Amino acid sequence: MSNTTDFVSLLQSVQEYISKNYAAALTETSKLPQLKPYIEKYLRDRNVVLETFTPQELVNKLYCEMAEYSILTQYLGRDEIEEINVGGWDDIAVTYVDGHIEKATEHFYSPQHAVDIVKRLLHHSGMIIDNSTPMSQGHLPGNTRITALKEPLVDNDRGISVSIRLLHPSRVNRKELVASGNSTQKMIDFLCMCLRYGVSFVVAGATSSGKTTFLNALLASVPDNKRIFTIESGSRELSLLRVKDGQITNNVVHTLSRPSDNPVYDITQEDLVVASLRFNPDIVVIGEMRDVEAYSAVEASLTGHTVVSTIHASAADAAHMRLALLCQKRFPINFQTSLMQAGQAFPIVIYAHKLEDNSRKIMDISECVISGNGEREYRTLFRYNIAGNEIDGDTFKIQGHFEQPEIMSDNLRRKLIQFGAPQTTLNKFLMKGADYA
Repeated sequence: MSNTTDFVSLLQSVQEYISKNYAAALTETSKLPQLKPYIEKYLRDRNVVLETFTPQELVNKLYCEMAEYSILTQYLGRDEIEEINVGGWDDIAVTYVDGHIEKATEHFYSPQHAVDIVKRLLHHSGMIIDNSTPMSQGHLPGNTRITALKEPLVDNDRGISVSIRLLHPSRVNRKELVASGNSTQKMIDFLCMCLRYGVSFVVAGATSSGKTTFLNALLASVPDNKRIFTIESGSRELSLLRVKDGQITNNVVHTLSRPSDNPVYDITQEDLVVASLRFNPDIVVIGEMRDVEAYSAVEASLTGHTVVSTIHASAADAAHMRLALLCQKRFPINFQTSLMQAGQAFPIVIYAHKLEDNSRKIMDISECVISGNGEREYRTLFRYNIAGNEIDGDTFKIQGHFEQPEIMSDNLRRKLIQFGAPQTTLNKFLMKGADYA
């Protein structure tokens, strides 16, 4: 005669049984393959069934709860998913790479169940979350970032709030950026020219605005014989190696910072920026400037190196303001001087934005021109002009077009010529127009 029960009660009973009799299967990675046979034995010996599961489905479900990540397991590692947001134990939203968001039909069984699963996620990177440490950041293998908050930072009845970002190597090329309406061919060609001929720039925008995807696509235009040195923090999003017939054809050094509880062993992005200059790089790429490495990046650019990066900011003036503030954390000199240096170091700012219809656009490309008295003047070289934005039910309908309001300054033109840009190439950008005639 079979015994029936509810799944949560069964899970608790099986966990207690395994912990008492086969604890190593839960704590030692080498013993993990034995866990399913132990679960099967428990169910078989007690003749346990659940009407909603086949025997094998029930074993797999229990294994997922005990050794994997419960209902989150089905979403982790999937190429089509960009982010998993846990608003509380009974609220999970999944963001897909095309921008649409779906609410999960399943949820955790209780606030404590959600906390337990997130603790298991964080364990991979040696991080903890508890009452004394209610905020924690960690990662999973495969470039997955985790940021978690528990009570008292969130309400006790919600359990925990988590953002899980799945960082995929970019598969978007320059042609696809144009085809998707992210930018125009003329905009892409202009930035590739800057990248090749010594003009540093920064891509600004909010989280999930497409900054790194855009930068990845641009960097793919760099000739194979130029050396690229990349610097990232936590996990690698840039993927620039090119392989042909089993051989790497380009010249790329990918690096990651290494944080440590002991400052003696801490290797920061700033350390790697300084180290990169000893590798004689043609282009230094900083995945994101968020701390004092901004000062070293500004110094590297001002001393003749090509530096490109991303930053959390809105539009050009805000990007330089944030850069200056970050530089102040290293050397608190006169703020106007820091602003001027930020503009000189990164004369081009690209602003990426995710619109309400979930499309990602390069909203503008601006040039910062520094006058003789140190004042900053911004020229909008390219811009996306929104002509209409309507809501039809739950759908946003946005209409717009790209335009080229102004042309580059004489200073920028001279710098490009100095670094080897042909005049015929420059001429393409010295006439206003949304794209090539």
